[in-house]
Amino acid sequence: MQGYSDDIVPALSETEIGVLRRVFDAACAECGISRQGQQIQRLAQFLMTEFRLYPLEEEALLTAARAFYCKQKRKPGSSE
Repeated sequence: MQGYSDDIVPALSETEIGVLRRVFDAACAECGISRQGQQIQRLAQFLMTEFRLYPLEEEALLTAARAFYCKQKRKPGSSE
């Protein structure tokens, strides 16, 4: 996942990586997030934090990502 160092990814199973990748890609596509810049970094960090803290299902993680992006989008100066 772009935005995260290589040392984090090996700690995840193939299944976990697949879930994170699908949610990441879906959130980027749905929200029109550019693959470069601070928004993508914040999304990657958010997803990793949520995934590690809570054993969310894929759809729940995507719902959380959508809510997070909307919150970021409303912050002043967050347009990229």
